[in-house]
Amino acid sequence: MDVGPENVPREYRISRTQVRALVTASVGGAIPVLIPLWVLDDLPLLARTVCSILLVTLLTWLIWSARRCATMADIKALRVRGVLLRRNLAWEDVQELRIEPNPGALTQSNAPSVVVCAYGRDGRRLLLPYIDDHHVNVEREFATLQAIWFRLRGSDWAPDPAAAVLIDRSDARQSALGCGIGAMFLSIIPVTLIALLPLFVDMPEILSTLAWPWAFLIGPPAVFLLTMFTVYRRSLRRVPPR
Repeated sequence: MDVGPENVPREYRISRTQVRALVTASVGGAIPVLIPLWVLDDLPLLARTVCSILLVTLLTWLIWSARRCATMADIKALRVRGVLLRRNLAWEDVQELRIEPNPGALTQSNAPSVVVCAYGRDGRRLLLPYIDDHHVNVEREFATLQAIWFRLRGSDWAPDPAAAVLIDRSDARQSALGCGIGAMFLSIIPVTLIALLPLFVDMPEILSTLAWPWAFLIGPPAVFLLTMFTVYRRSLRRVPPR
């Protein structure tokens, strides 16, 4: 793709239509909470007022945060503005641009299924807000950003071997974390059966005592840590030498 002056600057943020939808959803969610809060007579006026102010403040902050977050690409850098922090990644420091599956899509029905991320020399993963399949044509915008990067990073740009190692480790951590969380949730059912076993089977007193509540306190965290460690080590072994 040929990149000309018309391709930069580029800015990705929530659309006005989506802001209106967010405001509507926030108001619709607040009304069922506020009405009972003010109808109940046994709550002090101060408590009602404080709870109402906190709820309205929270919803206002969420809407403001959604409008503030943005991804910007100009001639010098790729810039991400978050709720509290901003991060600028010069084009010559970008090591990789990727389209990646969104882990949040597994637990949130309205979450994007794919997102776009950038990796710098420090190996850190930088999520680019609003460049996802809910807000833009991901393949088209990814190709545009990649073409901008290829042109503006400089003719003497070369991959940083040290950064590649850090990125591989970051990938391994992300994979291990996802597998660990999944294994922990899957372990809840067998752990529950173990905890309830003394109710149906005669067991020595010491085993019966250990089954509850220690099965819940130790079982899932142990599964999480063991799975995460195992997946992390295996992921690093599969990385080809740089």
